[in-house]
Amino acid sequence: MRPAGMAELLAFLCAVGFVVGGVDVPGLGIPVDSIAAGLAVLVGLGSRPNAMPLPRWMPVLALSGAVWIALVSIALGNPDIRRLSHLAIDAIAIVVIAAGRLDRVALARGLAFGMVIGVVWGAATFKESAYENRLTGIFGDPNTAGLIIIVCAGLALPTLHKGGSRLIVAASAIAGVLLTDSRTTLLAACTMAAWLLLRRLRVNPWLALGLLAVAVLWVSTATHEGLGADAFSGRAGSDALRARIDEAALADVQTSPWFGHGAGTARALVDGLTFFYHSSYLSVRTEGGWIAFALVVGLLFAAFAALVKLGSRRVPLYEATLIGIAVCAINLGEVLMTVSSAAAVGISMQYAAITQFPRAGSAAGPSEEIQRFRRNGT
Repeated sequence: MRPAGMAELLAFLCAVGFVVGGVDVPGLGIPVDSIAAGLAVLVGLGSRPNAMPLPRWMPVLALSGAVWIALVSIALGNPDIRRLSHLAIDAIAIVVIAAGRLDRVALARGLAFGMVIGVVWGAATFKESAYENRLTGIFGDPNTAGLIIIVCAGLALPTLHKGGSRLIVAASAIAGVLLTDSRTTLLAACTMAAWLLLRRLRVNPWLALGLLAVAVLWVSTATHEGLGADAFSGRAGSDALRARIDEAALADVQTSPWFGHGAGTARALVDGLTFFYHSSYLSVRTEGGWIAFALVVGLLFAAFAALVKLGSRRVPLYEATLIGIAVCAINLGEVLMTVSSAAAVGISMQYAAITQFPRAGSAAGPSEEIQRFRRNGT
């Protein structure tokens, strides 16, 4: 077992790597965030857990989605080893983080540091971006950048005490999201802000969730029907292509609705060219059918429900982060089974476990997140 200080430092460094989704490790051709997730798993397995035992369903549900997709892939005789490896690492990372083998505060602060550096670097190289007038930097494409930024901010802010640190992280996140010019990420960020407002107004969480779901579906539908077309008139061609990709994806999904086609099959053929899906929900269904969909989305919902059940010890920003992920998954192909989502679910479940079942002698004082919420409401 490693000393606590060393374990926290390693967790911090791994979390910084979680942010780097757009850069491959030289010689390996594997994104830095995937390598960082694998290292985090190794660090976690060699560290002492600081959380109470998780509910039995949690690790089972966290691993079952990846296991199911692996079984489907093997049964169909076309296992994509690289894709399955990514899924396995992300699933194990959820369990390791949730069990407290990686300190959530160290992880969150590593995410904050990486995100701020990424936004600064993206802004400095803005004119060199492969996407004209859109931030990419170390994150990858603009949509992925937006997802990473909102997740990092949502997980980091509850753990930061100093006003200057919070201001830097919040300002970097807002600037980063705006510079990505990603409609989906903007919608997710607005939904997260609305959730925080409804929490301040003490609206019942399930009623609030229902209201936001209706609003998001309306905005998504209206956008597809032309709402905001003037503001994004330069993307008419890409929107038309997206519609064709979605149509092809739906056709693929319907050929094997319950079991899917195995790992790495969430790609659509349009005019002889191959494109990744533009909906993470469809991606999951294509790889593992409705069964994988129920397992993967069920895990996200279960983590959210565990947070909501905490009552006076709730941390709305953790809840908002999971909501933001769910919104991004509507129009982004790689969301639900990624390093970012694994970090969000793992940290959320670690906090829920520690709060519901505090260790002996640790229940006297409120957590860092609760102290932060009582002062600032987030």
